[in-house]
Amino acid sequence: MSRRAKRRREQKKPARPSRRARYLGILTGMAAAAVAATILIVLSLAPWEAEGEATPSEFIVPTPRPADIPRQGVTLGSPDAPLTIFEYSDFLCPYCTRAAQQVVPQIEQEYITTGKVKLVWKHFVVHGEEAALAALASECAAEQNAFWEYHDMLFLNNESVTFNSENLKLFAKELSLDTEKFNVCLDEAKYSDKIVADYEEGRLREVPGTPTFFVGQTEVVGAKPYEDFKTAIDAELAKLGETSEAE
Repeated sequence: MSRRAKRRREQKKPARPSRRARYLGILTGMAAAAVAATILIVLSLAPWEAEGEATPSEFIVPTPRPADIPRQGVTLGSPDAPLTIFEYSDFLCPYCTRAAQQVVPQIEQEYITTGKVKLVWKHFVVHGEEAALAALASECAAEQNAFWEYHDMLFLNNESVTFNSENLKLFAKELSLDTEKFNVCLDEAKYSDKIVADYEEGRLREVPGTPTFFVGQTEVVGAKPYEDFKTAIDAELAKLGETSEAE
């Protein structure tokens, strides 16, 4: 039975909502600081261990990005880049996966490596508990300046691997992170407030769904073809008096 079919079957079973399920229900409908505070309380009470399939014997490991591309936390690219792209995304969103694998690498090659653009990730969790746990894990990787490597690991494995604590910790081990530090970070849901803050920010910006990109002042929604992004980027660079290619 496929993973997707298994989930559909399990969804039909009546069950008492867990504290984690109540957290996700709140997360998707939150709109105020008081609700965010409630989420943090729930997170502090519940161990983050998603139920699911057994740990696989192998993961797909991403190809390392060139070491000369600047990165700091969830930002990829030079801090002095004239144009910033904000991406509101979810690690279990299929359209986000398409964008991560087909569009972002082209933006990286043409604009980020040339210092024209920097990309900033924002969490907009809409695909359930596993996606929320993956978001927390990615922030723990960011703490070790390995967000983008971990980002690639998540998107390469989201169709075949359950995002539970065990597997997410194995991802960190596979990427040679400080696993003791990472595991404590994940177990404590250390960056839950940041996940909440990103989501609230997205709601204020009226993000309609994932992925949504803000290319300067231009909004691009969905896994649009690269040419759509190129048009938007070039137009925004022109406003700034920049050219689209390195001099």
